[in-house]
Amino acid sequence: MKKITEPEKLANLLAKDEIIHLNIKGTIELIDEYELFVDNRETPQGYVLQKRDWNIFYADNEEAEKILLADLLDKPQKFAGVMEEAYEAIARRREIDWQEKCFLYFLDPDDFTYQEPEHEVDNLKPADAKIVDQHYTYRNPDSLDYIKKCIDNFPTAVVRDEKDQPLSWALVREDGSLGIAYTKKDYRRQGLALSVNTELTKRAIEFGLKPYVHIVIDNFPSQRLAESLGFKRYCKVFWFATK
Repeated sequence: MKKITEPEKLANLLAKDEIIHLNIKGTIELIDEYELFVDNRETPQGYVLQKRDWNIFYADNEEAEKILLADLLDKPQKFAGVMEEAYEAIARRREIDWQEKCFLYFLDPDDFTYQEPEHEVDNLKPADAKIVDQHYTYRNPDSLDYIKKCIDNFPTAVVRDEKDQPLSWALVREDGSLGIAYTKKDYRRQGLALSVNTELTKRAIEFGLKPYVHIVIDNFPSQRLAESLGFKRYCKVFWFATK
């Protein structure tokens, strides 16, 4: 792997399939805390973006795949939102520790028809981070700080009760995806999630993003919600770790 500091060198590669590269494009646009590696500095045909202990990996051909994975897989690694083909290439070389299969949904901003939400939708505040973290499916020792950074820097949406407490929320993550969505159990099936995600989609577009989301393949309610907003299913992606 060869480290580069000029992400613009990936422009031609990313242009081949804008949707599958939304996560790396979002990360490059939204944060500075990452390292970028390629197979070839002049004409890259693959990349590895590393942020903290996560990797986003893509290779356009077997040679790029071979070069990148030779260095990358010398120890256990975690991967975020990679294509099924990339997952299979890694699984042939290293034993998989755990994996979660998702569908990648995206929305072309020109296809989004905004309808005023039924509920009043506010922005999340830094003080809300604790309750968001408490209900976060993937809560971990670092997730509270991660959520705080997302709230401070990217679009969010929340419906509150009369005491200003969050009832339903979602936010934009550091890779530009919509996520960390949750509605408290006693308030489900009341349209709160639709209001939240309608407004968050609008805010993400206004922020300059092409909205997308990774939805676990058996999370049918979230898939129906995304489709009701005009999101289109594109492909399968995997979050996983190697042993």
